[in-house]
Amino acid sequence: MARKGSEGGGAAAGVAPGAIAKAWAQGKLPRAVLLYGQEAALREEAITAIRKAAFADGDGGMAWVVMHGPRPGAPGEQEALTPAAVLDEVRTRPMFGAPDEPKVVVVRQADGFFATADNRDVFERNLDKLPENSALVFEIADPGRLKTTNFFKKIGAAGGLVNCEPLRSQWGLDGAGSPLAEELERRAKALGLNLTPRAGVALIERSGQTLGVLEEELAKLALTLGSGEGKAVEVNEGHVEKICADTRLVGAFEFADAVAERDLKGAWEALGAIFAKGLGDHKKPGRVVSGEAEISMRLLGALTYALQQLQDLRALIDAGKSEFDACAQAKLFGFRAEKARRQLRKHASASLRKAMEALLRANLDLRSTAGRQTALEKMVLEICRG
Repeated sequence: MARKGSEGGGAAAGVAPGAIAKAWAQGKLPRAVLLYGQEAALREEAITAIRKAAFADGDGGMAWVVMHGPRPGAPGEQEALTPAAVLDEVRTRPMFGAPDEPKVVVVRQADGFFATADNRDVFERNLDKLPENSALVFEIADPGRLKTTNFFKKIGAAGGLVNCEPLRSQWGLDGAGSPLAEELERRAKALGLNLTPRAGVALIERSGQTLGVLEEELAKLALTLGSGEGKAVEVNEGHVEKICADTRLVGAFEFADAVAERDLKGAWEALGAIFAKGLGDHKKPGRVVSGEAEISMRLLGALTYALQQLQDLRALIDAGKSEFDACAQAKLFGFRAEKARRQLRKHASASLRKAMEALLRANLDLRSTAGRQTALEKMVLEICRG
């Protein structure tokens, strides 16, 4: 699809990932584009960038069509959108406009749409037959097994994949030079905000590593501190604590680490936050587990894993290995090895055995009582006090 004009290509290219940046460089969009990943903010930016790449300063009018796939679990919607309807829309020229005017069809929430192999096969066969001056864009939050299909690989081979995975889960742990921290700094500067290193860390911690939430908090800081119009404002940790909301969700392994370190206060605080706000998933920022039964099982699973690992390490050390060698044999290195060594120093073999017994009692209590948080608090007290 030919690009209309060249405005915005340089400015927006830094925001647009993958295929969109390549499209600007080549002056056209791929005929089929797949936006995939859990980070909604990146998906929204990618869709905006595609619209700008196709229509420059215009909105596309009737040449910009948005369709919606079936919502997961919504009865009656699975057949609401068919491949034939989507392909017909792409091939149909707008009633008004020039014959060579580009057309873009966006299928949002397409996860359920591609749940069946038949739908994927139809599009795979027709990708090469799409009109040259048109683009078909699919938005998928959780690609899952779709990544292993020929459909996914074919779009990738044509340069049409746009990675919208959360920055944290894509590149690992956060730090001063992490992609998420760099993206935060770039967006802050665009709003006239100079974040101190501690302010950046505090903002990421309070946001739950969700880019959309970070953007909202940056907008609050800019409005409150009066940045903009050529005026740069320094933002420190105190500003973040006073102005920004704390939306961070505690994860299961954060709770398990506190219990394994016998940090009673930290474990109880984590448990209270989890039952109050829901359980976070560090691999999928923004996802919340709110059912108490599922929360309890996930917490027990994480704690079982942590304590079993400590038992294995303790057995190696009791057999004569050093802490360093035991961690190396367990394939624990860097900060993970340091965390394990710190936890080991809080436990002997007897205390670990008692901790596993407390874990078993909690599992039985959770099956027989409705007070799940109380049962877990009792377990935490037993383990931390030994």
